[in-house]
Amino acid sequence: MNQKVILHLDMDAFFASCEQAHDKTLKNKPVVVARNNDRSIIVAASYDARKYGIKAGTPIFEAKQLAYGELIIKEGNRDLYEEYSERIFNLIKEQFTYKVEVLGIDECFIDATNIWEKYGNVQNLCLAIQAAVYQETGLTCSIGASFTRLFSKMGSDMKKPNGITIITKENFKTLIWNKSIKDVIGVGSSSLEKMELLNVKTVNDFVKLDEKIIADSFGLSGQKMYQKLHGIKNDEIAYWETSVKSISKEKTFDKKNMAIEDIEEILFNLAEKVVLRMQKNNILAKTVTLSIKFYNQEINFDKKEHKKRRTYSETFNEYTDSLEKLYSRVKVILDDIYDGESISLIGIGVTNLIEKDKLVKQQSFDNIII
Repeated sequence: MNQKVILHLDMDAFFASCEQAHDKTLKNKPVVVARNNDRSIIVAASYDARKYGIKAGTPIFEAKQLAYGELIIKEGNRDLYEEYSERIFNLIKEQFTYKVEVLGIDECFIDATNIWEKYGNVQNLCLAIQAAVYQETGLTCSIGASFTRLFSKMGSDMKKPNGITIITKENFKTLIWNKSIKDVIGVGSSSLEKMELLNVKTVNDFVKLDEKIIADSFGLSGQKMYQKLHGIKNDEIAYWETSVKSISKEKTFDKKNMAIEDIEEILFNLAEKVVLRMQKNNILAKTVTLSIKFYNQEINFDKKEHKKRRTYSETFNEYTDSLEKLYSRVKVILDDIYDGESISLIGIGVTNLIEKDKLVKQQSFDNIII
């Protein structure tokens, strides 16, 4: 297969599912994320809540009536959702491919062009990703696979939850062109008003329009949409620009008063994992960061201060992927700041990244004598 293979991964009912995964007592219960105020509207609803007809945008007072007093309202925990999000995207980059373009906290594009054959077919790859995400987090995701961004993104929404939809050059007209034009991502309200005047109700109606009418009525955006709906010029994944800006690993501690030797060993293991990922993805770094959180053992403490993460960074003169260099630098930082206070989290990260190939080209150019 010479064409691109693009996956769009979309987590299922992400915020509500995170709450259920974090608190096992919420499993199989109608959980919603919203302010507990009858005038508020629901931000996210679990699939157990959706069985009652509750969905995002439903007013709380109405949801309470639909769920017959069974509704569980969670006010939202952004830190929790971001933690799960980071675990998911890091897992994909480490176990499958670094070519991941993160779109938001719960969705991403994956360029699987060079890895799908290892799994026999695209379906098997999608199943492997779903299994890995579930094993790591207890969460499910739906995946659309296609040769363009638009088709893969539309595909991930076709079979939810935990579904897989594969849209090919052979079946995209059946799967996409029969859909309502309202279902096409990127078609806004102003375009829909114009389409109504042209009696365009389905994708098929739109693609049958004369190209001059499309250009006159919708301009450049309409012409681009026409191309996208024909599967043309829509297959680039901006994985480097949006995703690989940093690599990090961290660990939380279950017990207080750990020996400094144990802390250093954990930090070394984290550094090994960061370096392994750098080398796997052919990346060098110039800046290394130590992240740390301390337990506050005072009886009266500032909750906001208690949660605050402290970060300390050092920049090298040259790019590197040396474990010895990176670890020795963060160990020096740790020695400078550590005073015996109990640590609740420690992590190592690298930023200011560059691909090895780009650095070689850059150095070759710099060495040209004019």
